[in-house]
Amino acid sequence: MSTSITKTQRYLPHTLETRFHAIKTYRLGYSVNFVIRRYKISKASLMCGNRRFDGSRESLMDRSHRTKNPHPTAHTEEKTWIQNFIR
Repeated sequence: MSTSITKTQRYLPHTLETRFHAIKTYRLGYSVNFVIRRYKISKASLMCGNRRFDGSRESLMDRSHRTKNPHPTAHTEEKTWIQNFIR
């Protein structure tokens, strides 16, 4: 993995370890500006991670952005089968 930042990228992608150490540093009393400069993360990432952090690394893992419920107008399996049968 390259450690350089492209023109379209504002921050380097950070790992679980980076998030963990950044939040631990922030909770030790260091300023927000110091932490985001040192670990090269955004302020929003730091604050969001700090809100989620419960003391374990698992609480900082990426979460799925996929919805839990299907869309109300999504096709059912039966309707999809009928449409494919007609074709």
